[in-house]
Amino acid sequence: MTMTTAAILDAAGVVINIIVADPAEVPGSVPGEGGAIGDTWDGSGFVRPPQPEAEPVVPESVTRAQGKAALVQAGLWAGVLAYVAGIADPTQQALAEIALHDTLEWRRDSPFLAAAAAGLGLTSAQLDALFISAVEIVL
Repeated sequence: MTMTTAAILDAAGVVINIIVADPAEVPGSVPGEGGAIGDTWDGSGFVRPPQPEAEPVVPESVTRAQGKAALVQAGLWAGVLAYVAGIADPTQQALAEIALHDTLEWRRDSPFLAAAAAGLGLTSAQLDALFISAVEIVL
């Protein structure tokens, strides 16, 4: 008897197990070479189920230029400038201008960015989307 792999199928033809055995001697199985649990047997081969798209990874930081470019592309740059200009406390306004214009990178966990996003009415998900788009920008 030749030992190889056998794929055990459920009633819908989905592989529920792969075993070492002669497929001819295991009822409800097919030759298992190339198959994996969760695949479907179409009568002549295995079909992998569609894989969900990976969730995009939110970068921890982007360059200042990437961040500004993402805001420009999203039509938010003028709003950010207006937000900073509208900060009443001169010290806080100066710190915001430093964060906006002088830092080398913009960090996703920055208190200024969180405050500016809230001031613009952006959700955390929208801010994440801006970071995701910013990291792709090459200037």
